[in-house]
Amino acid sequence: MDGYIALVLRQPGGGYRAVFPDVDGCRAEGRSVDEALANARSEIKAHAARTARNGGTMPPPRPASDVAVLSAKHGAVAGACIHVRPVSIQVRMDRLPKSARVP
Repeated sequence: MDGYIALVLRQPGGGYRAVFPDVDGCRAEGRSVDEALANARSEIKAHAARTARNGGTMPPPRPASDVAVLSAKHGAVAGACIHVRPVSIQVRMDRLPKSARVP
């Protein structure tokens, strides 16, 4: 199953940063690899919700088989494929007062 690839990189000052090569501006940090990945899962879901709320669409996810190739290319210490369920946004539409209705 395809998903958004998160790569975990070691930070020079300590800790780890998870980045999504296909999703600009979406990243997360943590003191450990596991914490960075957990935060990445939360962040990609929040990013997808913000994107949908603003009328945008997420880029198509890559095949999970690309995790190893991208990890090696970017020097990642870990990689994961994170799946995001489709996001639905509810829009509330109030009724117009009778005086504002068009006959």
